[in-house]
Amino acid sequence: MPACKPVARLAQALCLGIACLGFSSSPAAAQTAVPCNTGLLAAAITAANATGDTLVLTSGCTYALNAPLPDITGNVVIDANGSTITRSTWSAFRILVVNPGGDLNLRNAFITNGDGTGTFGGGIANAGTLTVTGSTISNSHADFAGAIGTTYGAHTTIVDSNIVSNLATLNGGGLANDGSTTVIRSHVTGNVAGVQGGGIANTGVLRIQDSEINSNQANTAGGIANFGGGSVDLHQSYVNANTAASAPGGITNVAGSVPLVATDVSGNSPTNCWGSPLFIAGCTG
Repeated sequence: MPACKPVARLAQALCLGIACLGFSSSPAAAQTAVPCNTGLLAAAITAANATGDTLVLTSGCTYALNAPLPDITGNVVIDANGSTITRSTWSAFRILVVNPGGDLNLRNAFITNGDGTGTFGGGIANAGTLTVTGSTISNSHADFAGAIGTTYGAHTTIVDSNIVSNLATLNGGGLANDGSTTVIRSHVTGNVAGVQGGGIANTGVLRIQDSEINSNQANTAGGIANFGGGSVDLHQSYVNANTAASAPGGITNVAGSVPLVATDVSGNSPTNCWGSPLFIAGCTG
């Protein structure tokens, strides 16, 4: 959240040298430094749910969780400052959960070893609004969406981030989207799904811009699986070197639409799109 709203800056300018004529603005959200302690991180999230504060984590710290963090229910910004948040116990839980009505802006984070066994979203489960910037979600697993799962009606934006080496027992080794997800300048790489969509499984509205979906694996559609009437818009992106046990290896469209704009789908095995139940224009092989 910006520290100073435009109206506040305008008011400040007008008040220089003259009496201020009634301009006012809401106080900016405070920044709260979070020491390298998991209990204090949990307490800070609980407080930020009510206050909307920006949490600035300790650079280089590993927040090793033995229990789930509080769900995100308010407007919360977490600037992880290059720190790692990881699960460090046998107990299965996701690293972060955004509830309906919650809004999480996550920056500069390493999220790892989340466990959504029996459910969706091993690293992060989003049922509200989620923005992930400059972060890596890795080595997490779930039945659906090893890294990030987005439910119907929820909104996820992923920018300048890496979704790497996650696992889904069923669909969506990296991402599974039933709501609205936008991926910009990001990499979805090295993820595995037991059934479809090693990189991404989609039944909602998905837009991929200037990104790479590479080297993922699944039984079908190592790169991207679209079904349930979903739409996948790929713009200036790459879907390469994905593999599947049965064709296609790159992208399958079971039901819905997959328009390709200036997008390279090549080098997938055993095929790029051949074998998809619905034709994908612009994809050969």
